[in-house]
Amino acid sequence: MKQVHRWHRAVAAALLTLAAAAGPVAAQTPAKPTAAVKILLENDKVVAGETTWAPGTENSMSARPPRVIRALAGGTLTVIYADGRTEQRVFETGGVYYFDRDAAPNRLKNEGATEVKVYFVFMK
Repeated sequence: MKQVHRWHRAVAAALLTLAAAAGPVAAQTPAKPTAAVKILLENDKVVAGETTWAPGTENSMSARPPRVIRALAGGTLTVIYADGRTEQRVFETGGVYYFDRDAAPNRLKNEGATEVKVYFVFMK
């Protein structure tokens, strides 16, 4: 009987040691909702398509090439830079915009209540 008791204590001690080593179980962070991108044309000179930001969505962090944007459904997007800086970018429905190559990686997030949709042409 004493051997069984020792065996239980050994198993319990091993399980406690493993649990302590593993630490608390971290909750999985849900994936961030992403903007929908639809590529309409791609060749050796340009990439053309549409990006739609539903409320609360964002695109991936990157430094984008020179581009022309036409706002199909305007709104305000928050530009979030890799270093944490932010700025607001306003797109008026029907407006056409030109942006030089991004100097720093960033992502755009729709923090508003309505969808923002743009047509883009990226120069390669």
